[in-house]
Order: sequence, then C-alpha cells, then structure tokens
Amino acid sequence: MITPAAAHAQAAPAGSATAAGSASAGGDSTPPAGGEQGESKDAGEKKPTVPAAGYAYSDKPVKSAHAARLRKAPAGPTATMPGFEALPDGGSRLFVQLTQPVQVEEHKAQGSLTYILKGAYVRQRNNLNSLVTVHFNTPVSRARLVPHGNDLHFVIDLRASGAAPTWKMQAAPDKSAKLIIDFPKGDYGLAPSAAPSPGEGEGDEGTENRPAPKNIGKKGGAKSRR
Repeated sequence: MITPAAAHAQAAPAGSATAAGSASAGGDSTPPAGGEQGESKDAGEKKPTVPAAGYAYSDKPVKSAHAARLRKAPAGPTATMPGFEALPDGGSRLFVQLTQPVQVEEHKAQGSLTYILKGAYVRQRNNLNSLVTVHFNTPVSRARLVPHGNDLHFVIDLRASGAAPTWKMQAAPDKSAKLIIDFPKGDYGLAPSAAPSPGEGEGDEGTENRPAPKNIGKKGGAKSRR
C-alpha cells in the first residue's frame, strides 16, 4: 500500500540530507572553494527523481480520449406511458401516465394541440414513439411525447378542427398521476389511407376468377363438346 507519506519518501533524492544531519556527520560546515560557483555546479549535476512506483502525487493525471460520459438522470417526475383508448359512449381518450402530478399548460394551434408537462422527462426511449390513431373514429390522427428543455411536450395532431377536448390531471392513491384528455364522440371518419377504395367490397367481387359455366347437353341449351 502506498500512502502519501510513503510516496513522499520515495520521491526524495537519494543521498540528500538535512543541514543538521550534515553537521553531525562531518562537523565542518566551511563552504567549498569557489563559493557560489560550487553550489551551482552541484545543483547542475542533480538528476531528476523518478518515483519507485512510477507515479507521484505531483504528476498531472492524463485524461483518456475515450472516457465514458455518464449522464445523471434527473430526479423528477417521469412519464412512464402514453396511451389511447376508445370510450364506451363513442368518445376517445388520450392519457399520459406519470410518477407524480405536474403542472400542465395547454397550447392550441391550427390542426394541433400541445400539453406542456412542467419538469417531466422520459426515461425509456420507447415512450417517445408516436400513437397513430387514423384507424379509429377520433379527431386525433397522431400523438407523441417530445422532450423540450426541462419540460415534456405532449403533441397531438388533429384531423378535425371542430373537436373541443377536456383535460384534467388525475392523482392516484399511490401518489402517481395521469393526464387525461377526452374528445367528444362524432363522425370523424377514417384517414384517406385507411378508408376503402371506391367499389371495394361491392358488386361482383372476384368475377374474373369465377370458372366459366359448363355446357349442359339438354334441349334448348348448348351441347357439350366431345
């Protein structure tokens, strides 16, 4: 084990001694001939000290070029799951499950709604995937969570501008919370890509694949070929 005191002893020059030790050993403290020139000569002949362990506390640490950068997760409310559901009365609902209640700001724009969850963040990247709802009878076409600075935005794209949703922050007994956004029922139809093409499912579907009628050899009918 190398302690700071041991490292300092290893870094001391070999053969160096204090003034008291020199006086007790030699007894004569007369300076060498030449005065100051003799001291300069001795100083110039000293070799740099190399610590026995190969490293001293005076050495500057070298930073690795590939050092891992660890990002500390903020200790705040977390959005654990966004979701969509169709309600029994014909309406539809979007929600965001949170670990604790947060302040919410609603911003309306042409064709979209944004709910700002103050101080919230997403821990799992999968929760940033979009909720695509074009195959449901709802004014919502898509909804997604978007990190924005220290907040989290819940961005909703609308395909019907007349829908007026209501929202609330609902607290749970376990101190978690849920942002609930309800849309009224209506006839919103399907997106153009999801709607059936004209004539699909109507008329003589698959007539091209029907087998030709067999010739029956009866009176008044076509005779069978032999």
